[in-house]
Parts: sequence; structure tokens; C-alpha cells
Amino acid sequence: MTDLFEGQSMSESIRFISAGTAHTFAFGFQPDKVIFNNLTKWTNTAGGEPISVWFREQTDAAEAYQQQVIDSSAGASFNFLNPTTNGFTVADTSGGATAYRSLISGVTAANPCVVTTAAVHGLQTNQLIRITDLGPDMPTARGMDQLNNLRFRIVVINTTSFSLKDPITDEAINSTAFTAWVAGGRVDLETRVLQLNNPQVSPYSDTNPYNPTPFDYDPITYQLTAGTDVMGADSDVFNIEVYKFGQVTDLGDLLT
Repeated sequence: MTDLFEGQSMSESIRFISAGTAHTFAFGFQPDKVIFNNLTKWTNTAGGEPISVWFREQTDAAEAYQQQVIDSSAGASFNFLNPTTNGFTVADTSGGATAYRSLISGVTAANPCVVTTAAVHGLQTNQLIRITDLGPDMPTARGMDQLNNLRFRIVVINTTSFSLKDPITDEAINSTAFTAWVAGGRVDLETRVLQLNNPQVSPYSDTNPYNPTPFDYDPITYQLTAGTDVMGADSDVFNIEVYKFGQVTDLGDLLT
């Protein structure tokens, strides 16, 4: 089971001067956290919001977690704000990968290995997914250690289940000897393949040459709209920090 990007994290930085109006930003990958630093408001002047933070999977799409200077003499005392009208809104095109992230409700020890999701997964055969949040590194072991944080090609069985294949060899994943699934796990879509690279039917000839079909990918653009509460005033200078985590571990309820 080959994984080309196991544990890979990504980051990028964006600089701009605000027009004081809402703006949509595009990123080169799907971010897990975005920090808007208003450098103009990084002073000891009270009233401005120098930091606005967006986390993937926030409860409300428009929320922005912000710090506001309230002590003009010291510049070290902050309010913590949570505007819900002009904060952040996810604006991914073509649905975006946020619409293709599912919780796992079952994994078979079989050949091929079949994954069942708790809700409709919305995936297509031959798309590439990554499975996370399984294995022993949880408050309670979740099983299927051999699948955790690996990338697979899928074969859709129905709206809530699919089987797994190796993304390089295209061989079915045989999980009969794997650690039994107990609970939990998550499926993350990595690539939406629109057109399969299957060769044409042989025999081939000068009039019927071999012309493999190239891969086409869904032109997903990962975007985030920052509202006026985030963008500050006209001419404010900003630096954005954008992060994608190599692995997100769900520890569940630590009180149990």
C-alpha cells in the first residue's frame, strides 16, 4: 500500500493591502487553519482586530475567532471576539473537498477491504482518498492500524460503501489479516478523477493506434471569503498564514 504523501504538511503565506471590503482568497491546497494578521493593527492602539483565525470544520461558516486590543496604554490586553455575520465563509468551487469528508461506520476484514461510511459519501470509482483516525494511537484503539493515514483508490459499491485498491498497482487491498476494526475513522477525498486512464480496446493498428486517455481532474479551487469584520479598514496591511496539517488525530472524549 503505497502512500506518496504520508504525513505531509503544507503552508503558504499571502500578503496584501486591504480595500476594506470582503474578499475571496484562493489557496494551493485545502487548508486546515488560516490566520489573518492585520499588521496595521499590530500596535498598542485599542479597538482594532490584529488577529482573525479560521479553522476547518468550525461550527458556523461565518464565524471568525478574533483578538482585539482593549488596553491602549499597554497593548497587551485583549478581548476575544466571535463575529458571526461578516467573518469567514468557505467558497470552494466545484463543491470542494469539504463536501467529501466522511466518518467511517465500518471496515471489513476481507478481500477486497470494504469501507462503510456513516452518511452518503458522494465519491466516485477511481477517486483517491486517504483514511485517517484509525489505529492504536487513540484513547481506545480503533483497529485497522494497517489502513491509517494511507492513500487508496476506491471502487464504489453503493452510496455509503466502497472497496479499496492500491493507488499504484491497482490491486485490491486484502485486509483479512489486518487488525479488526473497532470504531471510528475518517475518509478524506484527495483527487476527483473525472476521466479514467483506461487504454482503448485492442487489437491496435495504424488505423486504430494505442492512445491512452489522459487523466482529467476536477478543477477544485480552495477558497475562503473574508468578510468586512476580518478585512479591517482600507489600506490596512495584512499577512496571511495558511496551514494544512499532515495528520489530524481525533482523540475523542477524554472524559470516558
